[in-house]
Amino acid sequence: MANLTILSNDEVAELITVSECIPIIENLFKNLDNSYMPPKTYLNIPNGDFRAMPAIVDNTAGIKWCGVHMDDTGTKRKVNIFAKVLINDIHTGELLAIMDGEALTAIRTAAVTGVATKYLAPTNARIAAFIGCGNQTERQIEAVLAVRDIEQIFLYDLDPTRADNLAKKFDSAYVYSDLERCLQQADIVTTLTPSRKGFIPFKFIRNKAHINAVGADAKGKRELDISVLNHLGIIVYDEWEQCSHSGEIQYLHESERQPVLFSLKEIVNHPLAYNNFDRSMSTLFDATGLAIEDVVTARYIYEKIK
Repeated sequence: MANLTILSNDEVAELITVSECIPIIENLFKNLDNSYMPPKTYLNIPNGDFRAMPAIVDNTAGIKWCGVHMDDTGTKRKVNIFAKVLINDIHTGELLAIMDGEALTAIRTAAVTGVATKYLAPTNARIAAFIGCGNQTERQIEAVLAVRDIEQIFLYDLDPTRADNLAKKFDSAYVYSDLERCLQQADIVTTLTPSRKGFIPFKFIRNKAHINAVGADAKGKRELDISVLNHLGIIVYDEWEQCSHSGEIQYLHESERQPVLFSLKEIVNHPLAYNNFDRSMSTLFDATGLAIEDVVTARYIYEKIK
């Protein structure tokens, strides 16, 4: 244990940026056969859950232990996330590192959004809207800015103060108090809320817009009204087993029509595969957060400091 690396959130954030992480995640999905990931294990508690997320990527085994707690004691509902990531070398069994997982999770989650946006969003996208301005949104904005020439950033949150504070960190960022106005011009929409009710209807979404649905990552959570699923041309998911139980596509059985489905692995390996389908409709990336993303990012950080 003498060589064990222990990193705080601040240290993780100093060692890797979102733009640096995007090609790492892209390469992960290009070589997904080199990984193994059993399903997440959930332990439900009254105001949230704990999650065990194990995986193997190449020569690294790892696990993220994550707690999600809904704090309703204040005037505003708050989501608290607590996480640690552990990685081992599979050849020696040695425990290599223990890292705080909050910053790592935000960075790798944003990087996945960046990969999906790179392949799916309109190449001429100029306006990006972000619904929910919590701890992960700043990284998500960085990811979209890394892959598209965005000119305006639109923000919406039930707590206007959070949106205002986030807007100060970016040029050309605007806060909206009305959800429809925030969305109606956006070429790219990224949703980041803990909602369990589909509150975004299709009539708010611009034609041909790309949507990154990040908030729904557990059974019963949803941000998109069923009308959105009814009008999508293509849905891309990070991992079928997890998304079909935890993501927006857990509600596909309610849809009046079935859009074309692709995995992110298929998109990054065969980017022209979906060009024969109707691209005049909106697209959706359904992201639930994968343990393999934590492991590959943690190993990269470990190797970088070594």
